[in-house]
Amino acid sequence: MSDLRLGKFLGRGAERFCYENLDNPDTCLKVSKKNSWKQTRRELTYVRYLKKRGITPSFMPKFYDLHETEDSYILEQEYFHDTATTKVMTIREYVPVATDDGLKVLDRLLDDIKAEMIRFNIIVCDLRTTNCMVLIESNTPKRVVIFDGYGSPEFIPLPNWCPFLGKRKIKRQWQKLMQRYQLDKENRNSKQ
Repeated sequence: MSDLRLGKFLGRGAERFCYENLDNPDTCLKVSKKNSWKQTRRELTYVRYLKKRGITPSFMPKFYDLHETEDSYILEQEYFHDTATTKVMTIREYVPVATDDGLKVLDRLLDDIKAEMIRFNIIVCDLRTTNCMVLIESNTPKRVVIFDGYGSPEFIPLPNWCPFLGKRKIKRQWQKLMQRYQLDKENRNSKQ
């Protein structure tokens, strides 16, 4: 049993609630009920699979541990938050306040992530501008972190193991992300 202390509520997805970890300010806690933890199980299995292959994606938060309570599983992972030198925003939050140069840097960072995904067959499903965080230093994006959706959701996740199928899935998911990103940019431009 886990005696983790949940801090401030950070957000929720379809099956998980995310909180600050009162016992470690560098991690957050994603809580899933035991009867609804398919996404957490998939991510954990996939992260372990990548680790066995010696792959540590530059855009993936560190996963620390899986804790168990009587009715929940709690995934502990790296927490990104504002510091004295770094501002953290989702892509959707960043785009409206970004400079043109900042968007060019973000475009390059995203291109690098796509290339890394394809090179190492890293599957991330349900890519959105709201589950990708931009770490900003001196008003310039320095890193993008995708904090959710790792691993293929199929019953038999062939894209995880087959680079040909993985590349097709990556490209489909990436196209959806780019459509959302472009829409965020268009909304920004219409407000200027």
